[in-house]
Amino acid sequence: MAIVLKVLAAVGLLLNAVLVFRKISQLRKTENGAEKWEEGKKHIIYNTIVGIAANFLDVFGIGSYATTSAAFKLGKSVRDGDVPGTLTVGDTFPMCIEAFLFASLAGVDGLTLGVLIAAAVIGAFLGSTLVTKLNIQGVRLMMGVGMLILGIMMALRALAVGPFGLTGDGLSLSGGRLVIAAVVMVILGILMNIGVGLYAPCMALCCGLGMSVTATLPVVMGASALLMAYGNGPQFIKAGKFDMVAVLTQMAGGAAGVLIAYFFVKSLDVKILTVVIAAVVLLTAVMFFRDYKNGKPRRRS
Repeated sequence: MAIVLKVLAAVGLLLNAVLVFRKISQLRKTENGAEKWEEGKKHIIYNTIVGIAANFLDVFGIGSYATTSAAFKLGKSVRDGDVPGTLTVGDTFPMCIEAFLFASLAGVDGLTLGVLIAAAVIGAFLGSTLVTKLNIQGVRLMMGVGMLILGIMMALRALAVGPFGLTGDGLSLSGGRLVIAAVVMVILGILMNIGVGLYAPCMALCCGLGMSVTATLPVVMGASALLMAYGNGPQFIKAGKFDMVAVLTQMAGGAAGVLIAYFFVKSLDVKILTVVIAAVVLLTAVMFFRDYKNGKPRRRS
């Protein structure tokens, strides 16, 4: 199964790279697309640094969605309406690299791995059909909700509270536990479209149901990569709902961040860092809610 995951990750990487470059070429030929391209170039250095840092931290379990979306919002480097698509399309490339590198980490049961990844892909595809049709206010509201949920989960995971502190030693799930996990993974795949990263809740789910931490890593990284490569990534690309330059900086910078972490850093104490990022993510949620409120039409007196 590890070989299959590696092949799917490699194919997904190439597929989405082709789709992205083709779509960017189409968009830049339009007047609106050319203007957005020039606007995006103003933030190329900042967003490249974001891509490197966020995906470097992703390898250590913090998750790139939280860090990236908060950085985009705080730096005002990506339009609110383009954040969900930019997160998904841009992070597909580094996540596929992660899945390829870490697929053989543990001897997780093939059926468990396949079912959970497939469930996440289905959820991501279903959710993307909704998010790609949202207007700017809808995106702000959904991102606010997503960041609020994610910030709370990150804090709970760092503090090992409730199911986030549970762990087992199993390499598989079966029967009712597998069904429960599959249903939850569909929901998590849907939530990925509004910025709720899969890493923390998937780890909590699998460990809480009895799997070991090392066995969950191929599930987490494989699901994250393939749900973007085959689930919601192509949908966002087709709709053109992403920042063209930021996507490229996420692809290049993100790949660099993953490789630096994999080859050069052996260990990193991320507990305190995770709590800090959780606080920043919660602040980001407040900012999205604030902009949503300010964007609502005023009532007539």
